Amino acid sequence: MNGKLKLICLCILLLQIRLSAQDTRQMDLKPVPTDKHWLFLTPETRSQGELADAIREAESSFTERSLIRRQKVIHTNPPIRECDLLPSQPRLAAIESTGCKIERVLRYLNAVTVTGNSTAISEASYLGFVEASRPVMALPRITSPELSQEETESATHFISDAEDYGQSYNQVALVNIPAVHNRGYRGSDIIIGVQDTGFDNLGHVCLSHIEILAAYDFVNNDPEVGNQHDMGLGAHGLRVLTVIAGLDSGNFIGAAPSAQFILTKTENSEWERRVEEDDWVAGLWFHDSLGTDILSSSLSYRDWYRYEDLNGETAVTTIAADSAVGAGMIIVNSAGNTGRDGYPFSKIGAPSDGNLVISVGGVISDSTHWGGASQGPTFDGRIKPEVSTLSVGVYSANNYSQVGYMPRNGTSYACPLASGVIALILEANPQLTPIQMRQILFETSSHSNRPDTLYGYGIPDALAAVIMAEAMSVSSTPLLPVENYMTAYPNPFNSVLNVRFKHGFAPEFIELRDLRGRIVSKYYLNSGQIQPENVRLAFGGFASGGYFLSARDKRTNVLQKVVFVR
Repeated sequence: MNGKLKLICLCILLLQIRLSAQDTRQMDLKPVPTDKHWLFLTPETRSQGELADAIREAESSFTERSLIRRQKVIHTNPPIRECDLLPSQPRLAAIESTGCKIERVLRYLNAVTVTGNSTAISEASYLGFVEASRPVMALPRITSPELSQEETESATHFISDAEDYGQSYNQVALVNIPAVHNRGYRGSDIIIGVQDTGFDNLGHVCLSHIEILAAYDFVNNDPEVGNQHDMGLGAHGLRVLTVIAGLDSGNFIGAAPSAQFILTKTENSEWERRVEEDDWVAGLWFHDSLGTDILSSSLSYRDWYRYEDLNGETAVTTIAADSAVGAGMIIVNSAGNTGRDGYPFSKIGAPSDGNLVISVGGVISDSTHWGGASQGPTFDGRIKPEVSTLSVGVYSANNYSQVGYMPRNGTSYACPLASGVIALILEANPQLTPIQMRQILFETSSHSNRPDTLYGYGIPDALAAVIMAEAMSVSSTPLLPVENYMTAYPNPFNSVLNVRFKHGFAPEFIELRDLRGRIVSKYYLNSGQIQPENVRLAFGGFASGGYFLSARDKRTNVLQKVVFVR
């Protein structure tokens, strides 16, 4: 055997060893400390003048678009919270006097990232206003296991009956996006942030129309998010972006091609390091300050967290993400691709465990669960993921060509599909808060009545969600949280639907509307009697599909949910 052949055989052997070891990577690899630490600070007491100055400084860091978005959920003027304020200069000076260098201030967390020798870190940790200290850990990057041959073949299978959408048809049709596009919604006036790795090849033909409002590389601290021969090479971000933004009629149309975009690179593709959580939080603030409406993040942090930590209260990215949602931003995050790794490593990563983060799982083309998708619940028992979209055979731009497309696999590509659906809903009703968005999305998804820890509330129906959002925008009566007052079963139903009302809700009438908003049946309750808790409705002769079930009481309170006829 000649030397060249021996080298080839050795490379093949090493590749086989690496692939066979991937399923046990969580047990074999252990995080190691980096040179960074987080210092978490106690709440700060300020004089009236100091507080006014801090609020003015914080307000000046937000664009007008950001302040308008925040006003939907923060009812103060200006819409600034304590966690938006910078630590005072005396505190920062005291930290630096220990010999530590402050690398970054993390506003959502009231924390700072520092470097320094062990003596300096120890001295800073004992400052009276430092509540806790946590080392930043690192772990070598190991890629996800390869798909099985069966999945790979499935991923390349493609059938399209919509010529304009070309290779993207299957993925957008599964969530009913073409019907919403036909209704005139394509994401106009919505700002979508994409937080990921490199965005190489932004010159691809399907992005020639895109409006990028801002971009920043938090790995290398520069405004170039493409490959610049520095840390964080890759085009994962580009592929995720095109699933939302692509527009190449006849070949590819993304979920929300008319949206505006803000791009941030927060992931170093060479290493999976806990310091990237630090970058992720910094990128989140960048998006918040510039007015991002929806943040789509196909990044998942799991390797250095125990399952017990995935409780919505521990991971740095999770705490920051929930705080940003509290400022009006909608955050959509991929669940992860560890579904086959064995318990507990099969569970979702951070920040998908957030209480307010919309986590996206995966299905295959027949709408059944993709086994590679990370699963819920969170450690404290909450339903995760919230929704699921296509994760196998999702087409996106080929980063090696300016005109081609390739199928990709993973919840990384399910996440931007869900983000695109949410952009269309928000375009239909820009006044929606993140909580209202969750209600609409969950109520119009395929498993709305039977959420579980594989599908969540199921596959979104973009058309049903948009129609519900439109109804909310013109309604003078706000919708009540339906899950607290009304259930309907079985769902899907055939001819008989049982509706149960709770907590004293007394409906005057119940009506059923089709997805175009037309009343197809209306049932008046006997106004002279006490309203029953349980109502049995006979609906016959309706075509299969989704319908809006609405109930209104005498005080004009409205309950609304989507039901399905078999």
